[in-house]
Amino acid sequence: MPLERVLTKLRYDESVSAYAILTNDGSPFLAFALPDEIVPILRATLEIHSSSLKLMNIMTDEGIVILARVDDNWVLAVLFIAESSLGMALRRTKDVVSLLEGVGLPPPPTKFVVAKQATAEPEVFSAVDVTPDSEPSLEEIPLDEVLVSHGCLVFRGKRFSEATSMDTELNRQLIADYSNSGVDVLLMVNEERTVFRIAEVLARRVEHVLEVCRWCASKHVVVLECPEEQAPARTEIVEVPLFEGELKKAKKEHRKVLELCDGSLTLHDIARELDILYFQALQSVVPYRGKTLKFIRRNIEVK
Repeated sequence: MPLERVLTKLRYDESVSAYAILTNDGSPFLAFALPDEIVPILRATLEIHSSSLKLMNIMTDEGIVILARVDDNWVLAVLFIAESSLGMALRRTKDVVSLLEGVGLPPPPTKFVVAKQATAEPEVFSAVDVTPDSEPSLEEIPLDEVLVSHGCLVFRGKRFSEATSMDTELNRQLIADYSNSGVDVLLMVNEERTVFRIAEVLARRVEHVLEVCRWCASKHVVVLECPEEQAPARTEIVEVPLFEGELKKAKKEHRKVLELCDGSLTLHDIARELDILYFQALQSVVPYRGKTLKFIRRNIEVK
């Protein structure tokens, strides 16, 4: 299942107020509405428990935070509203982690290596760039000359590794201008996603991702491949089903439809994907509506 479809289970969950995928040292990436005051608590917890962490809860003034190991590099943090029960929070977090295990998550930003020079003089440290392909001497492209639109494909440029390596000057510039959301955008560059798709995955405004991509393109961090002619994106509001129950408790003949009710597809989309009649898809969700299934509204791009 694509990452964006997994994250919709958290984004449209009314009991979830924030979430983030964290590195092992507690740095938040792919974060959604995570309060700043929560971050130091998460970092302190992971500093102690990162190596042994599987699933744990933290009680905060904002609500219950569930930390769950996704793989060797990433930890999922989900902040539930204060009224949530611990059992429900643990169950829903585990469900999302199970889905994330089937997703090819990008590698975390790399550390900037510091090497000690061999010398008899007092200890002197110099930064060694771990990214041989970075070329800081490349001449920057003026921002007003970089053309970027929502349909542009985003590719990794010559300074991509440098920008995603912690504590490089380029990485510091990126974070200073766009905070961690700038690195989030780069982590979603997989040579296939457009600017619009990256914004959708991260639940960020397209305008913000456009700005990050423009900045990165000017510094040769990314390369943009844009259609020669592109009509402005037109969106419309649609209702999509979101199933929050347990599939094993649903009728067997309904499960294929309910499994796709993740808040990203309309019933018409689901019917087409399963090659069934729309009425059959509708019959599969009606018994659960108002109980474990709800319809939510979202914007979609109209081609």
